[in-house]
Amino acid sequence: MKKFLLLSCFIIATCLALPPLNVALLDSEKLNSISQSIIHNTVRIIARHANGQIFYDQTNYNLRTYAGINWQYNQMAGTTAAVCTYIALSNTAITPAVTDTTLSGEITSSYGLQRVLGTATHTSNATSYTISNQFTNTASGTQSAQAIALFNNTYANGGTLCFENVFTQVTLNPNDTLTPTWTVNF
Repeated sequence: MKKFLLLSCFIIATCLALPPLNVALLDSEKLNSISQSIIHNTVRIIARHANGQIFYDQTNYNLRTYAGINWQYNQMAGTTAAVCTYIALSNTAITPAVTDTTLSGEITSSYGLQRVLGTATHTSNATSYTISNQFTNTASGTQSAQAIALFNNTYANGGTLCFENVFTQVTLNPNDTLTPTWTVNF
């Protein structure tokens, strides 16, 4: 028992003597990865049948792209850019990357799942805000989605891609809804 206590004290003393992490030695990609893991931005996807019954509810962390980082800088200290509140959907299986500038396979049809202006909400003095929209499948058949992004303009395949995420493919019957709610922390 004494040996265990001595060993434990030695390990603790050694750890306390280590110098702090020098963040300046990390490259920008590692720093972005660290900031993504500390400041969690999320998107919650809820799908409901036409009768209101929830059949899908999932929350995931989302990715802030390099273009999104630069957009945020411009909003806070550079030249003001258009706000990033337009929500776009895709049914393409993608792997989000910080270098992405478009949402591959963005849905552009006029059956209720095309890019729209989301509703932004913020509580005074809070360090986050939300952006949400309820999409309704207005097609006569099913439509599916499995990727989502936030842009700073309404034009499909245009604007700055600020945030991006994927989720398990959801198939919507006519009049089913898909409601994403982004939570962006700053």
